[in-house]
Amino acid sequence: MWGLPSAGRIHPVVWLAMSLVILGLDLLTGPYIQVAILSVFPVAIATWSHGRGWGSALAVALPLVRLPFFYYIWHVPSSWALEFADTAVDVVVLFALAQMISFLARQRRELHLLEGMLPICGFCKRIRDESGEWRQLERYIAERTEAQFSHTFCPDCGKAHYGRYVGD
Repeated sequence: MWGLPSAGRIHPVVWLAMSLVILGLDLLTGPYIQVAILSVFPVAIATWSHGRGWGSALAVALPLVRLPFFYYIWHVPSSWALEFADTAVDVVVLFALAQMISFLARQRRELHLLEGMLPICGFCKRIRDESGEWRQLERYIAERTEAQFSHTFCPDCGKAHYGRYVGD
């Protein structure tokens, strides 16, 4: 998605530098040209490559860093209440974006796992992982997804292994 590397990791310097450039452009262009809308890009990249926590932190930090520009730099005759409301809207929108991107990244990782070919032993059903180690099926899946397992047996195995104790 978005031409990101297959590993999904972009160095934090990239999205932090992008954030600083956007804040700098916003500072230079003044309050009437809305460059701050570009904040969606570093928030999305930070969330996609480093997780919900980093994306959410950036989603809150960027609008809060921008807030003092109005009075201390641009000297815009406005009320603090209006600027706080504008900042709150920015935070909510960017935070929601971070949550959506996080959900999509998790879904992509799960889908990628499920679409891949798994080398599985035809006898014991263990799976060979990336390092070549053979792992129990349940352990392999549990380490890579949010799936949890409970063990039981199907009716055919019940009859085969517990015969007279399993009713029809």
